[in-house]
Amino acid sequence: MDAKSGISCFTKWGTMYVLLLPIILAMAVMGSSLARQTNQNNSMQRHGNISIRSVTVNKVTSQLAEGKVNKSAVIGTAVVLDCPHHIYDLAVWNVYLHNGMWCHLSYRTDEWQESKNCSEDTNWLSRPEHLPSLQIKSAQISNEGLYRCSISDTNGTFFFSYYLTVLVPPKVSLSYNVNGNPMCKATAGKPAAQISWIPAGDYKTKPEVSLKGTETIISEYYVTNATQDDIACIVSHPAWEKSHVFNLSLAMNNAGRTDLTRILYSSLICLLGIFMLLLFIYLWRVFRGRKTD
Repeated sequence: MDAKSGISCFTKWGTMYVLLLPIILAMAVMGSSLARQTNQNNSMQRHGNISIRSVTVNKVTSQLAEGKVNKSAVIGTAVVLDCPHHIYDLAVWNVYLHNGMWCHLSYRTDEWQESKNCSEDTNWLSRPEHLPSLQIKSAQISNEGLYRCSISDTNGTFFFSYYLTVLVPPKVSLSYNVNGNPMCKATAGKPAAQISWIPAGDYKTKPEVSLKGTETIISEYYVTNATQDDIACIVSHPAWEKSHVFNLSLAMNNAGRTDLTRILYSSLICLLGIFMLLLFIYLWRVFRGRKTD
């Protein structure tokens, strides 16, 4: 009885093992497949990240050395605009002026090919294959605008921009106006000049805008101290390295006013004397006529 029971138990466990073995093998195969797929996905993700970083680095490299500079020049002077990179394959200057005009200059070193449509006043500083700098021979207000240089080489394309402003120094005059007050006038400056007075006092400043883009500043000073002898007008402008000082003597003006007052008083006294003389003659004739009658 015990022998039969043992055989029956062994048979049952054997049958269960035979039935479970394919399931175990199938699960093992599936697990191995999932593991390989996971490893492949991780590998692809790592390669994808490396590729993205590589593209990003290349993009940043192609945009290096980009800069912008505000540059000013006095009217009538020469202006040189430099491109920082002097070793290049292609150099291009694009000019966008405030008056709506535009032009370009370009040069390819590998083909020695030059193209330009700017005026003769705006040209290469020297031979472009040696130095891609731009020169404006005589800066005028019409030359104001954006000057953009692009340099292409094996590392990418580099950009550099200049915003050009032309300065016009004013013409200054200092005199007395019709009211007898000192008047300082800075004519046709760009930008507008700054006017101050020594000694500091009460004054009034007004601007006048012209059609050529320049401004005229007129400042009238009100003298409050009768004993003041001299006055100075100080004019500042970006086109000058330092302020200009213009002096005016109030003593001469006061002396002139005194002389004018004396002349007026003398004239009035003379007129009054003539009037009194005529009145005396008239009254004498009237009195004499009545006495005769």
